[in-house]
Amino acid sequence: MNNIKFNKTDYQLLAVYFLVYWVWKGFDIFFETNSFSFVGIFIKAPIQIIQMIALLWFIKWLIETFLIRFKSYIGLFSVGILGLFSIGFFFFLLNENYIPYGYIKWEKLPSIGKTIFFNVEDSITNVSMPLVLVFGKKYFDYRKDQFNRINEQKELELKLLRAQFDPHFLYNNLNTIDALVDYSSKETIKKYISNLAALYRYLIHAKDEEVVSLEKELVLVKNYFFIIETRFEGDYNFEIIEHTVSKNKYVPNGALLTAIENVVKHNTADEGIIITTRIYIEKERIRIVNNKSSTLFRKESLGTGLKNLKKRYELLADKTIEVTESEKEFVLELPVLNVID
Repeated sequence: MNNIKFNKTDYQLLAVYFLVYWVWKGFDIFFETNSFSFVGIFIKAPIQIIQMIALLWFIKWLIETFLIRFKSYIGLFSVGILGLFSIGFFFFLLNENYIPYGYIKWEKLPSIGKTIFFNVEDSITNVSMPLVLVFGKKYFDYRKDQFNRINEQKELELKLLRAQFDPHFLYNNLNTIDALVDYSSKETIKKYISNLAALYRYLIHAKDEEVVSLEKELVLVKNYFFIIETRFEGDYNFEIIEHTVSKNKYVPNGALLTAIENVVKHNTADEGIIITTRIYIEKERIRIVNNKSSTLFRKESLGTGLKNLKKRYELLADKTIEVTESEKEFVLELPVLNVID
């Protein structure tokens, strides 16, 4: 995730802090001057709050750009110092010169070194409290989401394992093997059993992983393709089209398997129409396109498996799947995940 997103409660926390700061500043001015200052309370204090907001958004941009995206500590430090000085200097001139006098007393400014040091220090002082509050809350939210994600992942693992190790699923495959013995070659039977074993072996070994490489996931679904195509005697056809290299790309564990299961579950070949599914591997997403049978099981456009997958994307990467459906075609788009070390 390359962006730091502020939610509604973050804004509420900042609003409460700024309100408390404004009231506190009013009392501070009153006790310091022993008088009510309209300019100090209703002009200077709000301008300082605007300065805090500007500094907060600058630091947010700084972290997103130089720490998360480019991982450049030199850029973070140099641009950070420049930005803190610029924002601090601008508001210093506004609050301490222009507002009280109507013009800027350039000749009264301290030396360049002192000006830089003072304004950087002033910016850090002004932004420190809202920064601690909002990023402290973000850390708390992260820990809470992490705890929820662990529980959600465990639940999804159990659902996935129950689905794949369902006696009905195993029963259908054993029946298929029994039928293959009567009319198929020894090589076909061995290949079917080999693909079935590879499917179960993968599910056992990868059951504790939240995300897996796209390469491994493609190997998994290729085993599943053979099982489905053999069991339904050509009613389903699958094709993987790679427009980009699948190395160093990741997806939630079992994402493609869930998508293919959804195709088989909600479509059945009829009137000589083969259900064709194409998986397009693109740079930032995976597009899964299949034609729809006329006897489509119309329980709901987004089945239970896809709902679970949608939730996993939201928990893992704050991304979502997209579904586009027409009368004859169903398109599912899955974001590709980038794992940050």
